[in-house]
This record gives sequence, C-alpha cells and structure tokens, in this order.
Amino acid sequence: MNKWSSIMLLVSAALFVAGVVPIAWERAPAWRVAGQAQFRVDFAHTLRRMDRLQPALLLVCLVSILGFTATASDTARTLAAVAAACFLAILVGSGVGLVPIQRRLVAGEGLSPAAAEQLKRRWLRGHLLRTVVAVAAFVLLAVAAVACAGA
Repeated sequence: MNKWSSIMLLVSAALFVAGVVPIAWERAPAWRVAGQAQFRVDFAHTLRRMDRLQPALLLVCLVSILGFTATASDTARTLAAVAAACFLAILVGSGVGLVPIQRRLVAGEGLSPAAAEQLKRRWLRGHLLRTVVAVAAFVLLAVAAVACAGA
C-alpha cells in the first residue's frame, strides 16, 4: 500500500503544482507589463481554464495525503501533515483572498485604472505566495515519500 499511496500522493501534488507554477513563471511576468484591457482579456481566459481545475486537483491531493498518512511512518506522516496544512492554507487563502480579487478584475466595472492596477499587483503577489507554498509542500511530500520507502 505504501508504494501506491506514495505514487498517488506525488502524482496528485505534481499535477496541482504543475497548474500553479506556469502561471507564476510565464503568465505573471506578461501580465505585469500588459495594458489593462489586454490583461483583463488574457486573465479571464486563463481563469476560465484554471478556476475549476486547480481546486479539484488540490482536493484530490489532500485526499491522497490522507490515504498516504494512513500507512506512513511517523516521519513521513509528519512531513505529509505539514504539506497538507500548506495545501489547505492555499485552498483557504485562494478562496478568501484571491478569488474575490479575480472576480473584480475580470468584471472591471467601477474600477479606476489605479484601483485595477493595485488589484492586479495584489493578485500577482498572492499567486506568487501560493506558488512558493505549493512548491515547498511538494518538496515535503517528496521527502515524505522517500522516507516512507526507506522505512
């Protein structure tokens, strides 16, 4: 069971991280310099593709962590629990902090250019933080999987 739960753990986490990192790596720099109109169009297009996918992948990842911890050693279980807390923080932080900003940015109604620019900067910083936490959590899961395999 450890082998399969480790594989599910790593695959599900990798899929989530693979959805988050390209936005920070490729899209965010382009969005920083884009004009407001182009940003809104591109941002809305990206969100339509990612808004349902990322939370679903994140929930699958959290479920796989639960499955992994059922058979993991103490060290691996602890590392996985810390990673789960990171992923849960991403889920809550995204829902509470980033999604409302996304909706305002896409709607664009009643936003001055300065307010829209400020929201764009806040969203980009929030997404960068989400990306760093996701990568760190993935590293913790990789170490947990290795620790479990060695036990």
